[in-house]
Amino acid sequence: MLDDLLKNQVRNDHQMAGMLTKYNGKPAFFYQKSPMDTDAHWGVPGSFPRVDYSIDMRYDPERKVSGNMVINVWCNVANKYMPEDIEKRLLELINGTFYTKEITIAAVWNHSEAFNYSMPQNVGGNTSPEVVGITIFFDLMEFPEQLTTDPNPIQALNHWTKRFFPDMTVITMDTPPSVRKPTDKTPAVYWRFEGMGATDKQSYAVNWYTGQFAAHVIAKSITERNRWTKAIIEQIQLNGEVILIDGSPMFVKRIEIRHGADPLREGQIALIGQYGVLAQHRKESAQNPLNRAIYPKFRVEVKENGKAK
Repeated sequence: MLDDLLKNQVRNDHQMAGMLTKYNGKPAFFYQKSPMDTDAHWGVPGSFPRVDYSIDMRYDPERKVSGNMVINVWCNVANKYMPEDIEKRLLELINGTFYTKEITIAAVWNHSEAFNYSMPQNVGGNTSPEVVGITIFFDLMEFPEQLTTDPNPIQALNHWTKRFFPDMTVITMDTPPSVRKPTDKTPAVYWRFEGMGATDKQSYAVNWYTGQFAAHVIAKSITERNRWTKAIIEQIQLNGEVILIDGSPMFVKRIEIRHGADPLREGQIALIGQYGVLAQHRKESAQNPLNRAIYPKFRVEVKENGKAK
């Protein structure tokens, strides 16, 4: 999934297409490994710059990191564009971008490492230009759907956000483009369940629960990201409650901003809400089974017209 979306994104970028050499008429951007230099589809055999990448996904119950992506940029010293030029454009394209198909995954830059490689001598005894490059490491984080059972607090928070902040993309609720990078004017938000516990506040009709939630607010700049975060905090505190889909309220007990939190990994808003779930009604009367269980020989007689039945 991510493989196809990433390849189309990079190859269709005009700036990147102008930096890379061509293979079979397309920018030289390959999954895992480039074709052999002797392949006839190269415009010029052994030409550079070229890029290859690999993706490694893994299971993580905390969804902080769902995998890694490694991109290798290959150039030689005779090229017009150096690895740093191509790295800069790749970071502009990929870092902080959301890829959505069956699931939503965000790519976040981790670090980069430079390398060089001495090419072997060719048949004529001449040495090819030295190859230099850079390896770019990205973390891949999945944003799974957080919906559970009714009444669903995450679903309510998603709808509440869309009502008061229609310009925001609510991840897993809205249907965004397959490749999307949030901006300052159209940021993204993701509500996540962190935990839930029962309280001692119970009644015959309602069981009460306390839910812990986190909101990830993603924008291009830190200034605008903080502005949107502050706006959400103030609006939800002004309301004091979020109405669940069944019409019942979830009361906001506590909400705070975590300025030091990573917007993609942890989320900058922590919210504690209290909501009720209707208690289950009895499915049958317990009187007759209970009496017969305690007094197995007890016999109830019903009289009709004065006669025992």
